Amino acid sequence: MFVGHKRGFGPDRGAGRRLVAACWLAGILALGCRQAVPEAVQDAASAGADFVALREPVLDHVVERQGDGDLYRVRRWASGADPGTAPGEVFCTGSLDVCERALVASLEERHGTGLLNLPVATLGAKQFWADVFWWSDWRIQENVYTGHARLLDPGDVRRAWGTSEACRTAFERQRVQHGVPAPREELVLLLHGLGRSRTALAPLVEGLRAGGRDVVNVSYPSTRRSLAEHAAQVSRLLDAMPEARRVSFVTHSLGGLVARQVLGDGGDWSERHSVGRLVMLAPPSRGSALADGLAEWLPFRIIAGPSGQDVTSAGAANVPLPTCEFAVIAASGPFEDGWNPVVPGDDDAVVSVEETWLQGVDAFLVVESTHTFIMQEPEVGRAVQRFLDTGSFDDASEPSGDEPELSDDAR
Repeated sequence: MFVGHKRGFGPDRGAGRRLVAACWLAGILALGCRQAVPEAVQDAASAGADFVALREPVLDHVVERQGDGDLYRVRRWASGADPGTAPGEVFCTGSLDVCERALVASLEERHGTGLLNLPVATLGAKQFWADVFWWSDWRIQENVYTGHARLLDPGDVRRAWGTSEACRTAFERQRVQHGVPAPREELVLLLHGLGRSRTALAPLVEGLRAGGRDVVNVSYPSTRRSLAEHAAQVSRLLDAMPEARRVSFVTHSLGGLVARQVLGDGGDWSERHSVGRLVMLAPPSRGSALADGLAEWLPFRIIAGPSGQDVTSAGAANVPLPTCEFAVIAASGPFEDGWNPVVPGDDDAVVSVEETWLQGVDAFLVVESTHTFIMQEPEVGRAVQRFLDTGSFDDASEPSGDEPELSDDAR
Protein backbone atom coordinates (compact mmCIF):
# COMPACT_ATOMS: atom_id res chain seq x y z
CA MET A 1 0.00 0.00 0.00
CA PHE A 2 1.30 3.48 -0.81
CA VAL A 3 0.26 6.67 0.88
CA GLY A 4 1.31 10.26 0.47
CA HIS A 5 3.68 11.83 3.02
CA LYS A 6 5.61 14.99 3.34
CA ARG A 7 8.74 13.69 1.60
CA GLY A 8 6.91 12.47 -1.49
CA PHE A 9 5.28 9.21 -2.44
CA GLY A 10 6.50 5.87 -1.20
CA PRO A 11 5.82 3.13 1.28
CA ASP A 12 4.98 4.47 4.77
CA ARG A 13 6.01 1.76 7.24
CA GLY A 14 4.53 3.78 10.13
CA ALA A 15 1.16 3.88 8.40
CA GLY A 16 1.37 0.11 7.82
CA ARG A 17 1.99 -0.49 11.48
CA ARG A 18 -0.97 1.73 12.34
CA LEU A 19 -3.15 -0.26 9.92
CA VAL A 20 -2.13 -3.54 11.57
CA ALA A 21 -2.86 -2.06 14.98
CA ALA A 22 -6.28 -0.86 13.80
CA CYS A 23 -7.11 -4.34 12.48
CA TRP A 24 -6.03 -5.89 15.78
CA LEU A 25 -8.23 -3.43 17.68
CA ALA A 26 -11.18 -4.17 15.40
CA GLY A 27 -10.72 -7.86 16.14
CA ILE A 28 -10.77 -7.18 19.85
CA LEU A 29 -13.97 -5.16 19.52
CA ALA A 30 -15.56 -7.89 17.42
CA LEU A 31 -15.03 -10.34 20.25
CA GLY A 32 -17.31 -8.06 22.31
CA CYS A 33 -18.09 -9.10 25.80
CA ARG A 34 -16.11 -12.37 25.61
CA GLN A 35 -12.80 -10.54 25.46
CA ALA A 36 -13.06 -9.49 29.11
CA VAL A 37 -13.45 -13.10 30.33
CA PRO A 38 -10.39 -15.27 30.98
CA GLU A 39 -10.10 -18.23 28.63
CA ALA A 40 -10.46 -20.80 31.42
CA VAL A 41 -13.63 -19.13 32.61
CA GLN A 42 -15.03 -19.08 29.07
CA ASP A 43 -14.37 -22.81 28.77
CA ALA A 44 -16.39 -23.41 31.92
CA ALA A 45 -19.13 -21.17 30.63
CA SER A 46 -19.34 -22.96 27.32
CA ALA A 47 -19.65 -26.24 29.19
CA GLY A 48 -22.83 -24.91 30.78
CA ALA A 49 -21.73 -25.61 34.36
CA ASP A 50 -24.18 -24.46 37.04
CA PHE A 51 -25.82 -21.73 34.99
CA VAL A 52 -29.42 -20.90 35.84
CA ALA A 53 -31.79 -18.32 34.39
CA LEU A 54 -31.68 -14.98 36.17
CA ARG A 55 -35.28 -14.20 35.12
CA GLU A 56 -37.88 -15.35 32.63
CA PRO A 57 -36.83 -15.38 28.93
CA VAL A 58 -37.34 -12.22 26.89
CA LEU A 59 -38.23 -12.74 23.23
CA ASP A 60 -36.16 -15.93 22.89
CA HIS A 61 -33.29 -14.54 24.99
CA VAL A 62 -32.34 -15.32 28.57
CA VAL A 63 -29.65 -14.03 30.94
CA GLU A 64 -28.13 -16.80 33.06
CA ARG A 65 -25.92 -16.73 36.13
CA GLN A 66 -23.27 -19.24 37.17
CA GLY A 67 -24.08 -20.34 40.73
CA ASP A 68 -23.78 -17.47 43.22
CA GLY A 69 -20.86 -15.88 41.44
CA ASP A 70 -20.41 -12.83 39.26
CA LEU A 71 -20.25 -14.60 35.92
CA TYR A 72 -23.22 -14.29 33.58
CA ARG A 73 -24.03 -15.26 30.03
CA VAL A 74 -26.75 -14.60 27.45
CA ARG A 75 -28.39 -17.43 25.56
CA ARG A 76 -30.68 -16.98 22.56
CA TRP A 77 -32.77 -19.18 20.33
CA ALA A 78 -34.06 -18.85 16.80
CA SER A 79 -37.41 -17.09 16.73
CA GLY A 80 -40.17 -19.54 17.57
CA ALA A 81 -37.81 -22.28 18.77
CA ASP A 82 -38.74 -24.24 21.89
CA PRO A 83 -36.23 -23.41 24.67
CA GLY A 84 -37.21 -26.65 26.37
CA THR A 85 -35.81 -28.77 23.55
CA ALA A 86 -33.29 -26.58 21.69
CA PRO A 87 -29.99 -25.75 23.43
CA GLY A 88 -29.77 -22.27 21.96
CA GLU A 89 -26.65 -20.20 21.37
CA VAL A 90 -24.52 -18.65 24.09
CA PHE A 91 -23.29 -15.45 22.46
CA CYS A 92 -22.03 -13.37 25.39
CA THR A 93 -20.32 -14.14 28.69
CA GLY A 94 -19.14 -11.63 31.28
CA SER A 95 -20.43 -9.31 33.98
CA LEU A 96 -24.13 -8.69 34.45
CA ASP A 97 -23.83 -5.20 32.96
CA VAL A 98 -22.01 -6.51 29.89
CA CYS A 99 -24.58 -9.27 29.37
CA GLU A 100 -27.56 -6.96 29.85
CA ARG A 101 -26.19 -4.61 27.20
CA ALA A 102 -25.51 -7.51 24.86
CA LEU A 103 -29.09 -8.68 25.40
CA VAL A 104 -30.44 -5.28 24.37
CA ALA A 105 -28.17 -5.13 21.31
CA SER A 106 -29.29 -8.57 20.16
CA LEU A 107 -32.96 -7.73 20.69
CA GLU A 108 -32.58 -4.51 18.71
CA GLU A 109 -30.86 -6.36 15.88
CA ARG A 110 -33.67 -8.91 15.75
CA HIS A 111 -36.77 -6.79 16.47
CA GLY A 112 -35.77 -3.14 16.00
CA THR A 113 -36.90 -0.33 18.29
CA GLY A 114 -40.22 0.55 16.71
CA LEU A 115 -41.35 3.41 14.51
CA LEU A 116 -40.15 6.99 14.71
CA ASN A 117 -41.44 8.21 18.07
CA LEU A 118 -42.15 11.53 19.72
CA PRO A 119 -42.49 11.17 23.51
CA VAL A 120 -46.05 12.45 23.74
CA ALA A 121 -48.34 12.32 26.77
CA THR A 122 -51.34 10.00 26.46
CA LEU A 123 -54.54 9.41 28.41
CA GLY A 124 -53.12 6.06 29.49
CA ALA A 125 -55.92 4.11 27.75
CA LYS A 126 -59.66 4.24 27.94
CA GLN A 127 -61.63 1.83 25.76
CA PHE A 128 -59.26 1.13 22.88
CA TRP A 129 -56.08 -0.18 24.51
CA ALA A 130 -55.26 -3.40 26.37
CA ASP A 131 -52.31 -3.87 28.72
CA VAL A 132 -50.25 -6.91 27.66
CA PHE A 133 -47.07 -6.24 29.67
CA TRP A 134 -46.37 -4.49 32.98
CA TRP A 135 -43.17 -3.84 34.92
CA SER A 136 -43.02 -1.30 37.77
CA ASP A 137 -45.65 0.94 36.13
CA TRP A 138 -44.11 0.70 32.67
CA ARG A 139 -46.63 -0.96 30.38
CA ILE A 140 -47.03 -2.16 26.82
CA GLN A 141 -50.51 -1.79 25.37
CA GLU A 142 -52.06 -3.09 22.18
CA ASN A 143 -54.73 -1.23 20.24
CA VAL A 144 -58.05 -3.07 19.94
CA TYR A 145 -58.58 -2.13 16.29
CA THR A 146 -55.16 -1.78 14.66
CA GLY A 147 -53.23 -4.32 16.74
CA HIS A 148 -50.19 -2.05 16.99
CA ALA A 149 -48.47 -1.61 20.35
CA ARG A 150 -47.06 1.26 22.37
CA LEU A 151 -44.76 1.51 25.38
CA LEU A 152 -45.84 3.90 28.14
CA ASP A 153 -43.67 5.06 31.03
CA PRO A 154 -45.07 5.49 34.57
CA GLY A 155 -46.28 8.98 33.60
CA ASP A 156 -48.22 7.59 30.59
CA VAL A 157 -45.79 9.18 28.12
CA ARG A 158 -45.33 7.12 24.96
CA ARG A 159 -41.71 6.00 24.66
CA ALA A 160 -42.03 3.66 21.66
CA TRP A 161 -44.61 2.25 19.29
CA GLY A 162 -44.88 -0.35 16.57
CA THR A 163 -44.89 -4.09 17.11
CA SER A 164 -45.18 -5.52 20.61
CA GLU A 165 -41.72 -7.08 20.16
CA ALA A 166 -40.18 -3.71 19.27
CA CYS A 167 -41.87 -2.13 22.28
CA ARG A 168 -40.56 -4.85 24.59
CA THR A 169 -37.10 -4.30 23.14
CA ALA A 170 -37.42 -0.56 23.79
CA PHE A 171 -38.45 -1.31 27.37
CA GLU A 172 -35.43 -3.57 27.91
CA ARG A 173 -33.18 -0.69 26.84
CA GLN A 174 -34.94 1.61 29.33
CA ARG A 175 -34.65 -1.01 32.07
CA VAL A 176 -30.92 -1.51 31.53
CA GLN A 177 -30.02 2.15 31.00
CA HIS A 178 -32.09 3.59 33.84
CA GLY A 179 -32.16 0.71 36.30
CA VAL A 180 -35.93 0.17 36.32
CA PRO A 181 -36.47 -2.00 39.42
CA ALA A 182 -38.10 -5.41 39.26
CA PRO A 183 -41.63 -5.74 40.67
CA ARG A 184 -42.06 -6.72 44.30
CA GLU A 185 -42.78 -10.26 45.40
CA GLU A 186 -46.48 -9.53 46.02
CA LEU A 187 -48.68 -8.03 43.32
CA VAL A 188 -52.26 -6.82 43.41
CA LEU A 189 -54.09 -6.59 40.09
CA LEU A 190 -56.84 -3.96 39.94
CA LEU A 191 -59.58 -4.64 37.39
CA HIS A 192 -62.06 -1.83 36.72
CA GLY A 193 -65.70 -2.15 35.70
CA LEU A 194 -67.71 -1.90 32.50
CA GLY A 195 -67.27 1.41 30.70
CA ARG A 196 -64.64 2.60 33.18
CA SER A 197 -60.86 2.93 33.03
CA ARG A 198 -58.04 2.25 35.47
CA THR A 199 -58.32 5.77 36.86
CA ALA A 200 -61.56 4.66 38.54
CA LEU A 201 -59.60 2.47 40.97
CA ALA A 202 -56.83 5.01 41.56
CA PRO A 203 -58.15 5.83 45.10
CA LEU A 204 -57.09 2.33 46.23
CA VAL A 205 -53.56 2.39 44.85
CA GLU A 206 -51.59 4.26 47.51
CA GLY A 207 -53.10 2.32 50.41
CA LEU A 208 -52.24 -1.00 48.77
CA ARG A 209 -48.70 0.12 48.01
CA ALA A 210 -48.24 1.21 51.61
CA GLY A 211 -48.86 -2.40 52.57
CA GLY A 212 -45.70 -3.46 50.73
CA ARG A 213 -47.34 -4.58 47.50
CA ASP A 214 -46.89 -3.56 43.89
CA VAL A 215 -50.16 -2.50 42.29
CA VAL A 216 -50.89 -3.40 38.69
CA ASN A 217 -53.78 -1.13 37.74
CA VAL A 218 -54.82 -2.88 34.53
CA SER A 219 -56.26 -1.18 31.46
CA TYR A 220 -58.59 -3.32 29.42
CA PRO A 221 -61.15 -2.32 26.74
CA SER A 222 -64.22 -3.28 28.76
CA THR A 223 -66.79 -2.23 26.13
CA ARG A 224 -64.96 -3.52 23.07
CA ARG A 225 -64.35 -7.19 23.87
CA SER A 226 -66.01 -10.15 25.56
CA LEU A 227 -65.39 -11.49 29.03
CA ALA A 228 -63.40 -14.40 27.61
CA GLU A 229 -61.16 -11.99 25.68
CA HIS A 230 -60.61 -9.84 28.78
CA ALA A 231 -59.59 -12.93 30.74
CA ALA A 232 -57.19 -14.01 27.99
CA GLN A 233 -55.58 -10.55 28.05
CA VAL A 234 -55.08 -10.63 31.83
CA SER A 235 -53.64 -14.16 31.61
CA ARG A 236 -51.19 -12.96 28.96
CA LEU A 237 -50.21 -10.08 31.23
CA LEU A 238 -49.54 -12.51 34.09
CA ASP A 239 -47.58 -14.83 31.80
CA ALA A 240 -45.20 -11.93 31.06
CA MET A 241 -44.57 -11.16 34.74
CA PRO A 242 -40.94 -11.81 35.75
CA GLU A 243 -40.16 -14.69 38.09
CA ALA A 244 -42.60 -16.15 40.61
CA ARG A 245 -44.99 -13.79 42.35
CA ARG A 246 -47.94 -13.93 44.74
CA VAL A 247 -50.88 -12.41 42.88
CA SER A 248 -54.07 -11.05 44.45
CA PHE A 249 -57.00 -9.30 42.77
CA VAL A 250 -59.14 -6.29 43.69
CA THR A 251 -61.98 -5.64 41.28
CA HIS A 252 -64.97 -3.44 40.61
CA SER A 253 -68.19 -4.60 38.94
CA LEU A 254 -67.39 -6.44 35.67
CA GLY A 255 -63.79 -6.77 36.85
CA GLY A 256 -64.96 -9.35 39.38
CA LEU A 257 -66.25 -11.60 36.60
CA VAL A 258 -62.99 -11.11 34.70
CA ALA A 259 -60.94 -12.17 37.73
CA ARG A 260 -63.12 -15.24 38.28
CA GLN A 261 -62.68 -16.24 34.63
CA VAL A 262 -58.91 -15.74 34.83
CA LEU A 263 -58.72 -17.92 37.92
CA GLY A 264 -60.97 -20.54 36.37
CA ASP A 265 -59.01 -20.67 33.13
CA GLY A 266 -55.67 -21.13 34.89
CA GLY A 267 -52.89 -21.30 32.31
CA ASP A 268 -49.12 -21.07 32.36
CA TRP A 269 -49.08 -18.18 34.81
CA SER A 270 -50.88 -20.21 37.50
CA GLU A 271 -48.09 -22.79 37.47
CA ARG A 272 -45.46 -20.14 38.15
CA HIS A 273 -47.27 -17.66 40.41
CA SER A 274 -49.19 -18.35 43.60
CA VAL A 275 -52.69 -16.93 44.03
CA GLY A 276 -53.42 -14.73 47.02
CA ARG A 277 -56.90 -13.38 47.71
CA LEU A 278 -59.70 -11.73 45.75
CA VAL A 279 -61.83 -8.73 46.83
CA MET A 280 -64.76 -7.78 44.59
CA LEU A 281 -66.48 -4.41 44.91
CA ALA A 282 -70.12 -4.29 43.78
CA PRO A 283 -69.81 -7.31 41.49
CA PRO A 284 -72.75 -8.60 39.43
CA SER A 285 -71.86 -12.03 40.83
CA ARG A 286 -75.10 -13.62 39.70
CA GLY A 287 -75.73 -11.16 36.87
CA SER A 288 -77.65 -7.92 36.87
CA ALA A 289 -81.41 -7.60 36.51
CA LEU A 290 -80.79 -4.16 35.03
CA ALA A 291 -78.60 -5.69 32.31
CA ASP A 292 -81.24 -8.36 31.71
CA GLY A 293 -83.76 -5.63 30.95
CA LEU A 294 -81.41 -3.78 28.61
CA ALA A 295 -79.81 -6.79 26.91
CA GLU A 296 -81.85 -6.59 23.68
CA TRP A 297 -81.93 -2.78 23.45
CA LEU A 298 -79.74 -1.77 20.51
CA PRO A 299 -78.15 1.34 22.10
CA PHE A 300 -77.09 -0.77 25.10
CA ARG A 301 -75.61 -3.44 22.86
CA ILE A 302 -73.65 -0.80 20.96
CA ILE A 303 -72.40 1.11 24.00
CA ALA A 304 -71.68 -1.80 26.35
CA GLY A 305 -70.37 -4.12 23.65
CA PRO A 306 -70.01 -7.88 24.13
CA SER A 307 -69.42 -7.53 27.87
CA GLY A 308 -72.89 -6.05 28.27
CA GLN A 309 -74.23 -9.55 27.60
CA ASP A 310 -71.72 -11.11 30.00
CA VAL A 311 -73.15 -9.22 32.99
CA THR A 312 -76.66 -10.54 32.44
CA SER A 313 -77.89 -13.34 34.68
CA ALA A 314 -77.41 -15.81 31.81
CA GLY A 315 -73.87 -14.60 31.12
CA ALA A 316 -72.74 -14.58 34.75
CA ALA A 317 -74.06 -18.10 35.27
CA ASN A 318 -71.23 -19.41 33.07
CA VAL A 319 -68.41 -17.80 35.06
CA PRO A 320 -66.45 -20.16 37.35
CA LEU A 321 -66.53 -19.68 41.12
CA PRO A 322 -63.32 -18.26 42.63
CA THR A 323 -60.63 -20.81 43.40
CA CYS A 324 -59.11 -18.77 46.24
CA GLU A 325 -60.23 -16.95 49.38
CA PHE A 326 -62.54 -14.14 48.33
CA ALA A 327 -64.64 -11.32 49.74
CA VAL A 328 -67.47 -9.15 48.48
CA ILE A 329 -68.17 -5.52 49.38
CA ALA A 330 -71.62 -4.38 48.28
CA ALA A 331 -73.12 -0.90 48.26
CA SER A 332 -76.63 0.01 49.34
CA GLY A 333 -78.77 3.12 49.46
CA PRO A 334 -80.14 5.11 52.38
CA PHE A 335 -83.65 3.90 51.57
CA GLU A 336 -85.18 0.51 52.23
CA ASP A 337 -85.46 -0.26 48.52
CA GLY A 338 -82.09 1.17 47.57
CA TRP A 339 -81.29 3.84 45.00
CA ASN A 340 -82.94 2.53 41.86
CA PRO A 341 -86.62 1.56 41.80
CA VAL A 342 -85.98 -0.54 38.67
CA VAL A 343 -83.55 -2.82 40.54
CA PRO A 344 -85.32 -5.22 42.94
CA GLY A 345 -84.46 -4.87 46.63
CA ASP A 346 -81.68 -2.86 48.23
CA ASP A 347 -79.21 -1.75 45.58
CA ASP A 348 -76.38 0.56 44.59
CA ALA A 349 -78.30 1.94 41.57
CA VAL A 350 -76.90 -0.73 39.24
CA VAL A 351 -76.83 -4.10 41.05
CA SER A 352 -78.76 -5.25 44.08
CA VAL A 353 -77.05 -6.34 47.27
CA GLU A 354 -78.41 -9.82 46.67
CA GLU A 355 -76.91 -9.93 43.18
CA THR A 356 -73.43 -9.35 44.62
CA TRP A 357 -73.63 -12.39 46.87
CA LEU A 358 -71.72 -15.48 45.75
CA GLN A 359 -71.71 -18.98 47.13
CA GLY A 360 -68.64 -19.75 49.25
CA VAL A 361 -67.81 -16.11 50.06
CA ASP A 362 -65.35 -15.82 52.96
CA ALA A 363 -66.27 -12.28 54.03
CA PHE A 364 -69.14 -9.98 53.14
CA LEU A 365 -69.62 -6.29 53.86
CA VAL A 366 -72.29 -3.76 52.91
CA VAL A 367 -71.51 -0.03 52.91
CA GLU A 368 -73.74 2.92 52.14
CA SER A 369 -72.57 4.15 48.76
CA THR A 370 -73.28 3.85 45.06
CA HIS A 371 -72.03 1.51 42.38
CA THR A 372 -69.96 4.22 40.73
CA PHE A 373 -68.21 5.60 43.81
CA ILE A 374 -67.89 2.63 46.19
CA MET A 375 -64.10 2.50 45.77
CA GLN A 376 -63.80 6.07 47.10
CA GLU A 377 -65.23 5.21 50.54
CA PRO A 378 -62.43 5.24 53.16
CA GLU A 379 -63.88 2.22 54.96
CA VAL A 380 -63.80 0.27 51.70
CA GLY A 381 -60.08 0.96 51.27
CA ARG A 382 -59.40 -0.20 54.83
CA ALA A 383 -61.53 -3.29 54.37
CA VAL A 384 -59.74 -4.25 51.15
CA GLN A 385 -56.32 -3.98 52.77
CA ARG A 386 -57.44 -5.91 55.84
CA PHE A 387 -58.84 -8.80 53.85
CA LEU A 388 -55.73 -9.07 51.67
CA ASP A 389 -53.63 -9.18 54.84
CA THR A 390 -55.73 -11.50 57.00
CA GLY A 391 -58.59 -13.01 55.01
CA SER A 392 -61.11 -11.17 57.19
CA PHE A 393 -62.82 -7.78 57.50
CA ASP A 394 -62.44 -7.76 61.30
CA ASP A 395 -61.18 -4.43 62.63
CA ALA A 396 -61.05 -3.00 59.12
CA SER A 397 -63.90 -0.60 59.74
CA GLU A 398 -67.26 -0.32 61.40
CA PRO A 399 -69.47 -2.25 58.96
CA SER A 400 -72.52 -0.33 57.89
CA GLY A 401 -74.34 -3.47 56.78
CA ASP A 402 -74.62 -7.11 57.72
CA GLU A 403 -75.00 -10.20 55.61
CA PRO A 404 -78.13 -9.57 53.53
CA GLU A 405 -81.32 -11.51 53.81
CA LEU A 406 -81.05 -13.69 50.77
CA SER A 407 -83.56 -15.71 48.85
CA ASP A 408 -83.12 -19.46 48.71
CA ASP A 409 -81.94 -19.15 45.10
CA ALA A 410 -79.18 -16.75 46.09
CA ARG A 411 -77.84 -19.14 48.68
